[in-house]
Amino acid sequence: MKILGISRGLKYSPNLAGNDAAIFTAVKDELKAIGHEVESIHESDMVGFDYTPYERVFSMARDIFSLFMLEKETDLTTQQKFVNSINGILTCTNKASVATHLLEAGVPQPEFLIGKQRDLLFCSAGQKENIILPLWLKNSDGSATVAEDTLYCSTKEEFNAAFKKMEEREVNLWLVQEHKAGDLIKFYGVEGTDFFQWNYASQGHSKFGLEKVNGKEKGYPVHADRIKYYADLIAKRIQVPIYGGDAIIDEQGEFWFIDFNDFPSFSSCREEAATAIAQRIIQ
Repeated sequence: MKILGISRGLKYSPNLAGNDAAIFTAVKDELKAIGHEVESIHESDMVGFDYTPYERVFSMARDIFSLFMLEKETDLTTQQKFVNSINGILTCTNKASVATHLLEAGVPQPEFLIGKQRDLLFCSAGQKENIILPLWLKNSDGSATVAEDTLYCSTKEEFNAAFKKMEEREVNLWLVQEHKAGDLIKFYGVEGTDFFQWNYASQGHSKFGLEKVNGKEKGYPVHADRIKYYADLIAKRIQVPIYGGDAIIDEQGEFWFIDFNDFPSFSSCREEAATAIAQRIIQ
């Protein structure tokens, strides 16, 4: 099988460029080892590229404009070659869209508000238009590339200041998410395979140091099979089988998804992940 890989730009690998490059290379090597022909391009070259010779395309691209252009200029046959899907990757760059899909799929998550500039567009709690502090304010215009894209607010004053920062940066679409206390975990999976792993956020590399808000984990029970069930559910729904995410676990073992991403770096489980990803690509 002839396969193409699209690598991620440095802008979309804040503090993780080496890890993102490592999983990309590991997947390529795994595919080659099992007899497939693999070529690669950078995401800056994906628009206007000829995908005709390839049977599969695995992409770590995250540039929104290029992804929109790629989706627009390619036919359905070409788009079906992509693992993850182009539309699914675009969904993951929009935290408000992810929250909406989680809600519609019945995946446990904190209450949230979606807004555009100064206008409230949606409230997950029906008529309740104010999420109780503390909360998180998140940029939904694209993937998080700087610390200011995800801001923790424990007081109304902090929220007003955070919102002002978003306005100054001309952020158009935003998500307000209720804060949940508990153990913060990161999970990694490949839908359509048995692969699923998790670890405490404190044990891995941090993008922006936000894990300190939840503090040292207390060892609450983690029901990995239930988390995998819901993670696979949303992955299949948005056609992003290669995924990662964050969840909060409370003392009873209940959990809430607080983030879901396409093609993470799998830095804590790279070897096992590369094998599962390669299997999923050639399915």
